[in-house]
Amino acid sequence: MHHVQHAIQLYEKHGGDFGYALQWHLAHGVVVSAPDCFMLGFFCSRNQPWDAIEVGKADCVHVTMCIGNMRVAGMQVVEAMPYIAYQRQFKNDSRLRITNFRKFYNKLK
Repeated sequence: MHHVQHAIQLYEKHGGDFGYALQWHLAHGVVVSAPDCFMLGFFCSRNQPWDAIEVGKADCVHVTMCIGNMRVAGMQVVEAMPYIAYQRQFKNDSRLRITNFRKFYNKLK
């Protein structure tokens, strides 16, 4: 549960509404909550990574937050989509990266 608490603290620190974000991701995306990690994401097209779409039309998972063991979190969705989009927004790096999910996942320790 400490990863969820960390996520809540990050949202509050940056003026976000964690409750709304969680609700939105539950309705439109992916929520992974395990003892080792917490992840929020949504399905998108790598050509339009900011727009959530139906999983059947998607080729990418846009991860909006991942705390804890990213390998455990990624294991939940690595087979679902060929690409991953992500930013390191809470680390002051707003550049969007899009990469092959399998290659990204294999680099994680």
